[in-house]
Amino acid sequence: MKSPRIVVALIGLIPAALFAFPHGAASQDTQIVENLRAFAKLYGYVKYFHPSDAAAETDWDAFALYGADRLVQLSAGADLASVLEELFLPIAPTVQVYAAGEVPAPMIESNTDTSGLMLVAWQHVGLGIGTTSRVYQSIRLNRENRVAAQSAGPAIIMQSVDATSYRGKQVRLNGYVRTRVSGGGNQAQLWLRVDRVDRQRGFFDNMADRPIKGQRWEQYEIVGEVADDATRIVFGCFLVGDGSAWIDDVQVSVRDSGGTWEPVEIANAGFEEVNESGGPAGWSTSGGGAQYVVETDDPSEGARNLAIKKEVEWFAGQLFEDRPDIGEAIEVDIGAGLMARVPLALLADSSRMVVRPSDEALAKLWHELAAVSDAQRTADEISVRLAGVIVTWNVFQHFYPYFDLIDTDWDYELKRTLEEALADEAAVDFYFTMNRLVAMLHDGHGRVIHPDLSNAWRLPVRLEWVEDRAVVTASADTVTLRRGDIIVSVDGKSAEEALLDREQYISGSPQWQRYRSLMELGASLDSAPANLVVDRNGATWQAEVARSRGFQLSEFSRPNVTEIEEGIYYVNLDLAEIAEIDEQMEEIAEAKGVVFDLRGYPNGNHAVISNLLEQPDTSGSWMQVAEIIYPDQQDIIGWKPFGWRLPTREPHIQGTVVFITDGRAISYAESFMSFIEHYKLAEIVGQPTAGANGNVNPFAIPGGFRVTWTGMKVTKHDGSQHHLVGIQPTIPMERTIAGIREGRDELLEKALEVIRRSGS
Repeated sequence: MKSPRIVVALIGLIPAALFAFPHGAASQDTQIVENLRAFAKLYGYVKYFHPSDAAAETDWDAFALYGADRLVQLSAGADLASVLEELFLPIAPTVQVYAAGEVPAPMIESNTDTSGLMLVAWQHVGLGIGTTSRVYQSIRLNRENRVAAQSAGPAIIMQSVDATSYRGKQVRLNGYVRTRVSGGGNQAQLWLRVDRVDRQRGFFDNMADRPIKGQRWEQYEIVGEVADDATRIVFGCFLVGDGSAWIDDVQVSVRDSGGTWEPVEIANAGFEEVNESGGPAGWSTSGGGAQYVVETDDPSEGARNLAIKKEVEWFAGQLFEDRPDIGEAIEVDIGAGLMARVPLALLADSSRMVVRPSDEALAKLWHELAAVSDAQRTADEISVRLAGVIVTWNVFQHFYPYFDLIDTDWDYELKRTLEEALADEAAVDFYFTMNRLVAMLHDGHGRVIHPDLSNAWRLPVRLEWVEDRAVVTASADTVTLRRGDIIVSVDGKSAEEALLDREQYISGSPQWQRYRSLMELGASLDSAPANLVVDRNGATWQAEVARSRGFQLSEFSRPNVTEIEEGIYYVNLDLAEIAEIDEQMEEIAEAKGVVFDLRGYPNGNHAVISNLLEQPDTSGSWMQVAEIIYPDQQDIIGWKPFGWRLPTREPHIQGTVVFITDGRAISYAESFMSFIEHYKLAEIVGQPTAGANGNVNPFAIPGGFRVTWTGMKVTKHDGSQHHLVGIQPTIPMERTIAGIREGRDELLEKALEVIRRSGS
């Protein structure tokens, strides 16, 4: 077995005892890899650009599994071209595979009268995966296409209980869930949140890293901590995207001092009670485009269960004007000495293609695909691993918008990753292989998620990289680790070496990689204590530290919105809701100055920008989604622009404004900060933001993995590069170890200094 590598810090980790050895791919038979590479390339061309009805209706995950298995078992000397045609012609009869240097046979034509026939071809705005987004859409012209219903947001059920009696205890949410979903991004999730005083965040888990897609009833669980100042425990379930989900027998419990789980009384836990509209009594529901119906069909317990059913719409128009012409095809080198010709436009009437596959051949293929399409298959199997590579590589090959900004040979990565997937012997090895592949995109949204590798045990500390050291800024174990302590090594490996090891498997900019690797330093799926070497004020010692789960640490404790000193306000945009800010907006607007702290992720409060703008926002194209009809991102038709078009809002903030930010600010936070930078609305103190913005476009791959990535190109408002660059501070500022030990927020001190100086 190959030696396991350090797992990507973004998601989860293998036991710490396995961290000592690098994971390298053993050499594989060159011909097998070349055959797989040829199949992989043809797979993407046919799946995304060949417009036959049969191809559009194919289970492409199953097809990847089926094809990978065939290619691995292909005997030496077999005619690869014939095998590929045998695989693809039942769904794409006009595709041709031939030896490089040969002249292919004339394209298949029909003698049928073409009057009354229609052109069928693909149009992509980004990549429409499933039906979860109005931003990303993929359709076939002159065919009905499933698109997102009126609301692309989640369909949510929820209720809450008072947390006062449960403070300081563990809380657990259990529920039985089954689904009928398919395609990436379509899934159900339980969620559990603990609210604290002053609208501070407590524990939160929505199973984003372990989505529910199974068709059988299974019990799922979330366990967290009830903070000492908790006010409410909020919980429920939601359905993302297209499909249906069923929920039953929801239970909330807390652990008493003796370790026993005691039930918490909640309303209508088994959905046996129905309200006037036929929905679940005692539960709140939200999310347009969904039905919430109590049903009697196949409950997990009792007589009833709740069904959440997302509606879809059918679209038969066009996304933009351009389209391939009849007879237009690509001729591409797919490797292994082979070429492929793939028509991009076909003729059809309202019900069938003019040139279509044999009904017998198609039925036979779909029967075989059904036999391999098992949701319980894992990446312990070679074909599952290879299929995951094939699916993932093609999404990015044809639709990832930033290849012009990164130095990655993506074709080489296909070959290398196929070799690694062949050499992997277990799902855990493959998890690392996929992390490395996605890391080569340098996309801060790029992650590989697997439910069995996500819930890591972590060091009970918050860390920052200060003066080239891993420094504790907050600790849940103040007996062993204190603010200002330096982590010298973890389990025998120096902190810097461990961080660099992890960063090889984290996608994104250097500042984002360092932030994520610090979050996961010393983390493991093994709950055994971590062995640390710690430096405190120049004295070093060894410490055994218990790893834990579910904790959230804040370095500083202050109200979300407060007059931090006379005439100067402080607003924590990571925590404060817009309603909370607006309660004091009159005072903020008249104050000498205000500090907006965005060292994190905004809490839906970007309307504040409108209180800073002197004129309405006119920058409407800093987000762009490619309009695509050709593969390999060649000859992109155009870019569909998006922007926020923010208005002004009263009262206008008059005083000196300073923002604080750093490398943990990503995506929505960077959209927020882009207005501050472009319109020069404030000084910006701190470090560059993460440099990864744009709507995430997740998809699933065989083996229970989920991949996230950025599906649109985002620039600065003036059109210059944002990706990997981020929002740059106007006043760069680094923290010091001495300042951390003294409990000082040096970035806030600098921001206050700027405001004080402005009035002198």
